[in-house]
Amino acid sequence: MKNLPLAFLLLLAAWHLPITASAIQPRGTTMTGTVTNVDHSTRSVTFEQSDGKQIRHFVYAQQARFWHGTPDASPQALRAGMHIQIDFHHPVFGPDFVRHIVLIVPAPPAMDQGNK
Repeated sequence: MKNLPLAFLLLLAAWHLPITASAIQPRGTTMTGTVTNVDHSTRSVTFEQSDGKQIRHFVYAQQARFWHGTPDASPQALRAGMHIQIDFHHPVFGPDFVRHIVLIVPAPPAMDQGNK
């Protein structure tokens, strides 16, 4: 009988201990603009913002997704001239990066050099 209050107190303490705060991962800053250069071997992208004032250089993360209306969400389809929307992350350490890319307007077709 002496252990009943102690057991109740331990049970109450154990019930409240596992409660943890859930951290929400930041989405980044949403930007729109035009891709000016892409190097898929290093996953680097040069991006001109829609306002034309800033050119950003960033890498896309290995788990990045490029939503462009096809089942394949790989950023390998990203090409210069595409107008896209990104969630831009600017970390304290490491390069600027994106994880989420959405196609707004596809790149214009390349000019055919044979038909002059």
